[in-house]
Amino acid sequence: MNQEDTPALIIEYLDPLEQFHGWLVLDDLNFPMAAGGMRVQKGLTQSHLIKMACNMTMKMRIIGLPIGGAKCGIDYDPTAPGKLDAMCRFMAAIKPCIEQNYSMGPDLNTSMAELEEIAARLDIPSVKMAIAQAQGMNLPDFLKRYEVLNQEALPGWSLGRIRAGYGVGVAALAVLDDLKIPYPRATAAVQGFGTLARATIATLLSAGVKIRAVADVHRCLRAAEGFDLNIPVLLDHPGTTLPPDFSGPGISSLPRTAIYDTPCDIMIPAAIENTITSANAFNIQAKAVVPGANLAVTEEAAAILFQRRIPCLPSFLAGCGGSLSMNGLFAPDKTPGAAAVLAYMNETMGRIVRETISIGRRLNISLSAAACKYCEHIKRSGKPYQLELKQDANSSL
Repeated sequence: MNQEDTPALIIEYLDPLEQFHGWLVLDDLNFPMAAGGMRVQKGLTQSHLIKMACNMTMKMRIIGLPIGGAKCGIDYDPTAPGKLDAMCRFMAAIKPCIEQNYSMGPDLNTSMAELEEIAARLDIPSVKMAIAQAQGMNLPDFLKRYEVLNQEALPGWSLGRIRAGYGVGVAALAVLDDLKIPYPRATAAVQGFGTLARATIATLLSAGVKIRAVADVHRCLRAAEGFDLNIPVLLDHPGTTLPPDFSGPGISSLPRTAIYDTPCDIMIPAAIENTITSANAFNIQAKAVVPGANLAVTEEAAAILFQRRIPCLPSFLAGCGGSLSMNGLFAPDKTPGAAAVLAYMNETMGRIVRETISIGRRLNISLSAAACKYCEHIKRSGKPYQLELKQDANSSL
């Protein structure tokens, strides 16, 4: 993260046809490439993208990747019929960056399929071409490895669709391990029903965790005994709202804010940023919070949760699954399969969560502060944090 959160580069775009603004923010240019998603959001601002790019840098640091954080997006109504054409004009303007040093992924109101469709229009082989440049890979080898994202990872879910939510899910499982709650006896409440939220739900269901409540922008559904959700069918549900036919014995339809006071083991905000705030942090009835959405928990809310002794992972840790999967896919000398990438994500995410919790307990600090300590240590020494603890048990970072 740059000093005083000042990004290294901001490219501003003004659309000649519809006069909307767009920005590409590269937080750190000290590495061969930067990575982060593209969003389409009405009211999007440059300052918000700066915060998101900074958060992406922290995602790279927590997993030890020599990559800068980035974010881009346009201030545009995602429901407008001209969305794809608007995205295309913006991406054409930043095409040299996409081809050379900016690895783009999906973010709010965009999908990888949309991004790759537009890339093809612009004669860009993939929005991930910066990885090939950084790795010194020729195009055929890059595309062969990239194709692994289309392999099935969980029933009905490709690696490309599950990877970000899988990271959130295994982070939650690591927290359950620390709480010593067996997965079949564990419960979770998930805010959001977009691809990230559904992939997180699918990951938890595959481990045996019960989903007690799910909320979208309109309502919260609670199931006393947990929802009977079909993992493959979750992928086919369109949009980000709950199916209208979600009903049955023991299922209650409540206001969307009811998700916050749902009694459960793990609360997972997986929709948009700033959803857990000082206004609702006192209502949280979970034993721990694992945010999947970027910046889902405000600093004030995190402080309240810490005071209430409710562990809360920072979003740059729980939400680093996309970056973690890319490292699991492109770092090995030989092309791995989808199962190998998931295994790498599971082991690495579990280790980082365990070490972060250990640091927090040892220093009596929040998990956000502990994760920052972990990042600082890796940046300074290039070694896992626990190595330093073993060498000097009294050291203070």
